[in-house]
Amino acid sequence: MLRTFLAIEQHGTMAAAADRMALTHAAVGAQMRTLERVCQRQLFDRSGRSIQLNDAGRSILEQARTVVAAYDSLLRGVADTHGVEGTVTIGATVSSMGFLAANVIKLKVPYPALNVRLTHGSSPELERQVRSGEIDAAVIISEPRTTTLPESWERLYEEPLVLLANPAMAPDEASVTSLLKRFPFIGFEAASLTGRHVTSLLRRLHVEVTPVLEMNSIAAIADLVRQNVGLSIVPRLRHAAWTNDPRLIARSIPGTTWRRPVVWYEFGRQPRATAIVKNQLLAALAE
Repeated sequence: MLRTFLAIEQHGTMAAAADRMALTHAAVGAQMRTLERVCQRQLFDRSGRSIQLNDAGRSILEQARTVVAAYDSLLRGVADTHGVEGTVTIGATVSSMGFLAANVIKLKVPYPALNVRLTHGSSPELERQVRSGEIDAAVIISEPRTTTLPESWERLYEEPLVLLANPAMAPDEASVTSLLKRFPFIGFEAASLTGRHVTSLLRRLHVEVTPVLEMNSIAAIADLVRQNVGLSIVPRLRHAAWTNDPRLIARSIPGTTWRRPVVWYEFGRQPRATAIVKNQLLAALAE
């Protein structure tokens, strides 16, 4: 039931989820009505042409992913702990490499015979490497897709867009739009998925900016903001300690709804080994 629920969120519609789960549309609808009875609340908005997750449905997504991951781990059983061996190569973008590496290290004790090699790159390059078989899986920035190929997309977490500024240039009473109009702007690479959404957000805010430079590294942008070079709009990195940084503030932006999706992508070449890494990541996110 929870797998079907997650498939609806991932693929956008009950019909697409039914195809993915090899169920009839009626069976998917019946499962979701049962899930709503179990949760004692409505999880879907049925007022429009298509059925969409409502706020209550979105609020249990992370817990549903955790339960499914825990169930899969239970089925593998204790006997599998020392039975997985060999080498897998997992890629990640620079902004998510720290999260991936920290969790791979935790696998050394329970899976001593499993060797996980790490590599980094841009999301398009890592996606290409997974498809070509150069690497086994990757943590990338992408919208999950529906596909008939033996590939798997699973959303790990999301990062909202925020205004990143130096406290010296952003007093509490100043609005986001006024700050964008007053100070130099450091742009996120316009051709990237994130850059396109930043451009769209600036258009909705009716703010025209001329970036002093464009970069595709949030860490590099943050360092320039610390040096008071300018401010920027970037994803609020889930695993960055910005709240403890005296030279950075991350302000929420009114009217922004898009959240940068960080997803797990693989082609099913070494499913047992990659599942161990993926489930470790999901468990860490749940914690």
